[in-house]
Amino acid sequence: MKLSDYIAKYIQNKSIKIVFGYQGGTIIDLIDSIETKSNIKFIQNYNEQASSFSANAYANLIDKTGISIASSGPGAINLIGGIANSYCDSIPCIYITGNVHLLGMKETSNIRQNNFQEIDIVSMVSEITKYSTRITKPLDIKYELEKAFYIANEGRKGPVLIDIPYNIARENIDISELRSFIKPQEDNYDFINVNEIKGILKNAKKPIILVGGGMRSNVCREKLKHFLTKIKIPVVASLCGLDVLSHNHECFIGFIGHYGNRYANLAVANSDCLIVLGSRLDERQLGGYRTQLSSDTKVIRVDIDKVELGRKIPETISLYSSTENFLDKLNKEDYANLNYSNWLNVLSSLKERYPSYAINSNNVNANDFIRYISDYLPKNAVICSDVGQNQMSVAQAIRLDDDRRIINSAGYASMGFSLPAAIGAAYATDKKVAIISVNGDGGLQMNIQELQTIKRDNLPINVILMNNNCLGMIRKTQEKLYNGRFYASVDGYANPNFEAIANAYEIPYLCIKTVNDYSKIKDFISMSSPRFIEVILPQNMENYPEPGDVIDRQNPLLSEDEMLKLEEEINYAIE
Repeated sequence: MKLSDYIAKYIQNKSIKIVFGYQGGTIIDLIDSIETKSNIKFIQNYNEQASSFSANAYANLIDKTGISIASSGPGAINLIGGIANSYCDSIPCIYITGNVHLLGMKETSNIRQNNFQEIDIVSMVSEITKYSTRITKPLDIKYELEKAFYIANEGRKGPVLIDIPYNIARENIDISELRSFIKPQEDNYDFINVNEIKGILKNAKKPIILVGGGMRSNVCREKLKHFLTKIKIPVVASLCGLDVLSHNHECFIGFIGHYGNRYANLAVANSDCLIVLGSRLDERQLGGYRTQLSSDTKVIRVDIDKVELGRKIPETISLYSSTENFLDKLNKEDYANLNYSNWLNVLSSLKERYPSYAINSNNVNANDFIRYISDYLPKNAVICSDVGQNQMSVAQAIRLDDDRRIINSAGYASMGFSLPAAIGAAYATDKKVAIISVNGDGGLQMNIQELQTIKRDNLPINVILMNNNCLGMIRKTQEKLYNGRFYASVDGYANPNFEAIANAYEIPYLCIKTVNDYSKIKDFISMSSPRFIEVILPQNMENYPEPGDVIDRQNPLLSEDEMLKLEEEINYAIE
């Protein structure tokens, strides 16, 4: 069997139906094998970075491994953005790159290049992959594929890269001679003392569960919902965990962090027991390193990556475990004597008091618009955010009710993510679900060529452009810290005519200029074909709320009197 045929067959046997990539001379054999000798579909984007982002979103939604392939040199290097994104956000992806003929490769690092488009991609991505390797012996292919899929999905998930010289891809192999990968003995999870955890909950009056990216799997979602039928504890979410629990669930409170919902941050700041499930607690989640929980707050932290434990805030219990395993243990217990209804009621009132959007505004506002369209999105819609103010508006104001999902570039935070992610999401849902791709005007232009992929394949992607004619987050920073010197965010920055661009790609276009235009969105959003919606926003737009020094002191600041009143209300309600 030809080696490239073996790879295609192996991917097919993993029940992976889509491979994203871009055609090239050193990867041509694998693409041919995928298209002619397997039941996998090769989807060509118009830039390899887009292919890698598409694979990220695909893996996120199907709970399987994403696959992206590229040719040598510039093709392989263009994958790096998606490799970094899957590394930072713990997404299992396999990246397969073609390379030059093995005999033509340079034999020493002292030589810059010995062959056309020759680059050592394996070394280049070693710091942002869980494993990267080059196959130099055809009979290693089974071993390396098995190892790659195991490593990508074992423990804290992430990317693996396999580099294959094109002459190796063309070799014929005897399957009976292939060796297998033997899985190493895995570490045992920490012992979970459920009675100790129940003891902490028994003494708590204001517990909070924080869900992060480690709770993204469908299995974890179901286990959390089951746990919340036993004991109703308020739940807040990081950016990566924003769709873990439906927003219309009685226990869902909101989005935390630098740009989080004020009420969710107040919940965390006032909690006396914080259960952290699969969240890295990075600087944006905690709203800066000055954030300190109460010295009396008990922190129970569960993470599948041992390195993360004990790294950010003092922890009462640190558990090396999958969140699935942790919830399994807790779900076997009874919590009939525990009741946090007063605490839930307090937090519900805070949600009403401090919304992240205006109910009746006369001006077009990003948060208000996102909240408005939430009422008209299908129950199973997938929202893909780009990076910048538009992303934070979505996180602050979107309602992810029922089975809605959201895809973000969180840790790596790459502009240009949303369009390719939407393509991956469309194929993950078999083109049967409405996909919403929210973009800023800066980020859209970084992968704007993917409008052609969307049009070519008639994908049900509704592109929403939040256009404030600048790089909004940078402009805001320059306003606060650089005396309004808007270099390269406003000055020296310009946009094209986006209506003309939509027309060029033959995608129906709608412009939202006033609040009265909002109602047009209901009949314009499509579940079957592409749409382009441009929302004209003021250049000096802000998120609401804006970051403060600590997570419970966001801007605009609440008065000291109001903060004292809040504290009194909380303490009174839980007495």
